[in-house]
Amino acid sequence: MSKDYIYPKEIRCFERELIDFIVESGKNKRSSDIESHILAYFLLHQSLTQKQIQDLSIIFRKKKISKGSISNFLNQYERYGVLVKNKIPEKKNSFRYALKDRNIKDLMTTGFESGFDELKSWIEFIEVRIQALNTIKPEPNHIKIYTILLERLKEIKEFLLFQENLMKNFLFGKNKTNEKKEIQISATYLAEIKLKNIVEIENEIITFIENNPLFMIDEVSYIPMFSYLITRRKLTQAKLQELTGLSSGLISEGLNYLLNKGFIKLEKIKGIRKRFYIMPSIAYSNYLKQYQRFKHINQNKNKIEQIFQEMKNREDKLKKLKGYNVILEWVDQSLKLFVVVEKGIKLYENAINYFKI
Repeated sequence: MSKDYIYPKEIRCFERELIDFIVESGKNKRSSDIESHILAYFLLHQSLTQKQIQDLSIIFRKKKISKGSISNFLNQYERYGVLVKNKIPEKKNSFRYALKDRNIKDLMTTGFESGFDELKSWIEFIEVRIQALNTIKPEPNHIKIYTILLERLKEIKEFLLFQENLMKNFLFGKNKTNEKKEIQISATYLAEIKLKNIVEIENEIITFIENNPLFMIDEVSYIPMFSYLITRRKLTQAKLQELTGLSSGLISEGLNYLLNKGFIKLEKIKGIRKRFYIMPSIAYSNYLKQYQRFKHINQNKNKIEQIFQEMKNREDKLKKLKGYNVILEWVDQSLKLFVVVEKGIKLYENAINYFKI
């Protein structure tokens, strides 16, 4: 079988640098670096089969990507309209996949537009639980949790609605303030949530946060404590350990990480030996995270420029090699994409200022 999708070593060195850049840029995705790796392979190759994706992962990752993970990615991105699936005529039940659009700006637009539908479902998920909590009478020992959870759910809803407008601004340049809209919830759905107690509802919210890309942080192992600081706002280290089941050492490391990033604050109470860790604003912490991510991506601009220049300087020797034109084209597009990154930095900076306490 032909392996022309494996580029020569002279080209593969540039390919590796670009894959590292793409993976690092998408590091806050829930599936670790798997999703970013596969997307990178599609950007740097015209089309790929499932087996070819796995072969590339053996070269560019410490551990090959499983068939299940590849299949999940392909199904998801085909559903989003980012990938096109084509049957291989000479093989039964075999398919090749390709990006629907190889222009990175258009690809980003497709991805963002598919995200609008997800956002609507996320807003509905939060809204039905707000409505349920407004009608539930909590048990006496759950009143404190009930009060803060209801308040934080309203914050999450505000964040999601603001995010919807921010995405429109990012894509279409529509400078809107947060829109107030009625969200229709079915009576059956609402009745189902009303049957649950406060702890059950909070557990659902924790699962929602831990699996939602908007709330992801680079260090995946710290997500449980990040999630409970979203729902509870203010917690001690001991309470976080009780809620998450994580070791005291991991809790300590995670809290230091979140403090250093500026996502949470430390409060010391005079007269008692207690430290409280607080997330004052859900939206502020999450937009600060995105702002830092875009700033980090922008720092790679010089590196991409150097790759482009080196490829052009060696064009006479490299241009006949497989993959040269594809990678050079992607590097050229990436340089143009930094204009979009800089726009994102400004948008997230404005969002931070909007929610700053």
